[in-house]
Amino acid sequence: GNTISTAEHTMSMLLALSRNIPQADASTKKGEWKRAKFMGVELYNKILGIIGLGRIGREVAKRALSFGMKVLAYDPFLSREVAEGLGIELVELKDLFKRSDYITVHTPLTDETKHMLSRKEFSLIKKGARIINCARGGIIDEAALIEAIKAERVAGAAIDVFEKEPLSADSPLLKLENV
Repeated sequence: GNTISTAEHTMSMLLALSRNIPQADASTKKGEWKRAKFMGVELYNKILGIIGLGRIGREVAKRALSFGMKVLAYDPFLSREVAEGLGIELVELKDLFKRSDYITVHTPLTDETKHMLSRKEFSLIKKGARIINCARGGIIDEAALIEAIKAERVAGAAIDVFEKEPLSADSPLLKLENV
């Protein structure tokens, strides 16, 4: 029932992250006019890496393709033929990390997916990539994500699920401008 709404929410988060919409809104409401600071980046010709190409991942892919993005996906349960039929390149996880400008996760939280994105994976990620998680808290190691953002390995993240919910008021994630 929530496949379309989650896919649309993912795209909303991806767009807000790309165009610095929350930051620009907050700045404008403070009476500032710092247009150049919030220009952002286009999605056109960027590479979206999708981890998990189930119902939601496929709907995200359709929407990303309509923006002119190239879509890579990692899903050990999907055949290459099915992926290609959807206009998606099926790749190994390591390749997805190295090539993607954006990475979004759409998997359940299991023993295999817990901290699927951690220090090792962030060291492989293309410098300047952006991370989106509208799936489950715990798939991304938040401490490793914070380190990757502070080291400018990751340009930003859009997250609406956390390892511990509700997110504590003193979470370092709330102090990072690009999260």
